[in-house]
Amino acid sequence: MVKIACQTIVFGNAVIKDNFTEIAGTVKKIGYDGIETGARHFYQDRLEFYKDLFTKLEIKLAALHVGGDFLNKDSVKEQIENIKSTIIFGKKLNCPYIFLSGSFKEEKKAEDYYTEAESYKEIGKICNGEGLKFCYHNHAWEFFNNAEGMKILLDEIPSDIMKLVPDVGWVEVAGFSSLQFLKDNINRIEALHFKDFKSMAVAREFTELGTGITPFKQIYDYITGLNRDWWIIAEQDSTKLEPKEAARINYEYISGLKK
Repeated sequence: MVKIACQTIVFGNAVIKDNFTEIAGTVKKIGYDGIETGARHFYQDRLEFYKDLFTKLEIKLAALHVGGDFLNKDSVKEQIENIKSTIIFGKKLNCPYIFLSGSFKEEKKAEDYYTEAESYKEIGKICNGEGLKFCYHNHAWEFFNNAEGMKILLDEIPSDIMKLVPDVGWVEVAGFSSLQFLKDNINRIEALHFKDFKSMAVAREFTELGTGITPFKQIYDYITGLNRDWWIIAEQDSTKLEPKEAARINYEYISGLKK
């Protein structure tokens, strides 16, 4: 069974935290089953408020998204402690996943990925200890240099510690087949980020699902043929439309793929 979630980034990072109630209500009204949002968009001292909100709306917090600069050795310990706090917060909201985005660095080298892998191992172990699953969210840069970064992370971090939430749009603009990446790593994949781009051009432009380059129908048919439950998360970093209209288009597109 496929459940569909909305990454709230489409509403604009600057407004999410103080408009979360309205955004969550909009997402539910559109028809989504769940929400993914950045951990920084929650007031962690308002736990009961969010519990009541999710219960009232009958919508699931599908995932909390975190990030960090784990190449900054002076702050790694503090960053991991902050993520630990987020993991515990998420657990109290019955959130099943922590998604993490790696950090961008110009001319990122193999040694940088080895360094990051050490932090990801620690975060994954904390998640396991609290009953959540830790999933890595890719961008394009992990696939540079013949996917060197992604290969290092997959080789260095045990599969029971780090799962994947592939961003299929970023895989495509990196010049790889997202469908083949899924097939090669299917036992590690927990959920999917559906993202689309207008073209493969250097000046990449985010666009509503189904209006760009990503082969969503092939991906959908493949994963739904595996007899598993899936979260598919619509993630559009920006839009030229009203955010709620983009969110609606993305939901209706994913819903229509089962036909």
